[in-house]
Amino acid sequence: MILSQDVDRPRLRAALREVAPWVTAGEYGPCAVEAGSCDRCGDAPRLLPLCGPVAWTAVCRDCGLALGDDGWCAGHADDGAAARRWAAALPDDWPLITLLWWLARGELRGVELTADRRHHLAPAVRAALPAGD
Repeated sequence: MILSQDVDRPRLRAALREVAPWVTAGEYGPCAVEAGSCDRCGDAPRLLPLCGPVAWTAVCRDCGLALGDDGWCAGHADDGAAARRWAAALPDDWPLITLLWWLARGELRGVELTADRRHHLAPAVRAALPAGD
């Protein structure tokens, strides 16, 4: 487990912005929602704030895509479509990058990071993390 207090948070934020500039998107992504798991599935990190007739506040990429227009009110249907296009274009490592972004911002206390997951991170991100597991 990588703990927030063991991370050079400014260095990690800089590395993540360099390799995954999507983390700082304003309308959706990890900066647009409170850190935590998807309100719908409870598994993946939340990314997309909702305003639709559903009871959930924020969902992960897959749940946002599955909800379609149902996640956004009629007045924000275009915003919902843009959010889903943005989410669909995310790289496969988006869940881990999201968790690391929240760790770097001090919004999470720790992130589980196996050696295999660490190995697949960009070199700049690996270099910003404490020594391996």
